[in-house]
Amino acid sequence: MSSHARYSLFLIAAMPLAAMANTFCCEVNGKTFCDDGIPAACYGKAYRQLNNAGVVTKHYAAPLTPEQQKLKDAELARQREEEEKKAEQERLDRKLVSAYATLSDLDIGHERILSDLKKGQQIMEKKLAESQKLKQKLGNEAEFYKKGALPKELKTQMDANEQEIEAHKKAIEARGQEIGAAKLRFEEEKQRYMRLTAGTDRLR
Repeated sequence: MSSHARYSLFLIAAMPLAAMANTFCCEVNGKTFCDDGIPAACYGKAYRQLNNAGVVTKHYAAPLTPEQQKLKDAELARQREEEEKKAEQERLDRKLVSAYATLSDLDIGHERILSDLKKGQQIMEKKLAESQKLKQKLGNEAEFYKKGALPKELKTQMDANEQEIEAHKKAIEARGQEIGAAKLRFEEEKQRYMRLTAGTDRLR
């Protein structure tokens, strides 16, 4: 221990008990600074609090640098996000278990939804077939004007028909993707339901 530190401890020991009740010390450049309030030399530094017996009762960390504060804030944000995700998953789990009394009920519910999605897709496919049939009809009419310009009305109908066909195709493709995603989600949901009801994963 340096002579300066020993001298500081001597000063602490010599202080009246009342004054010693809140003594704060820190080290700066190898020197110890103590006072009954936070010494000016300790500002921005780590320091400690001592009781009237000279025993350290609490340590105070130095203020974080901007970079350290940024990292701490990011970690706290990550922890909050994880907690929110966990709480949301627990909410979904409770909703899942309360919605279906048995695994059979779950399967029936899933099949009903898939059936509705497929029916919607069939309607789209029917509309596409009708549009394609109209396209053929309009094409046959256009045959009469091979050597001349198409009537404005016919051309407008043909352009609108092409846009309609393209829209139907995109809708059918999107519905197919929706059905595929639903099947994957339902399978994951089923596995989750089985684990929850079997007690493998516990609800809080």
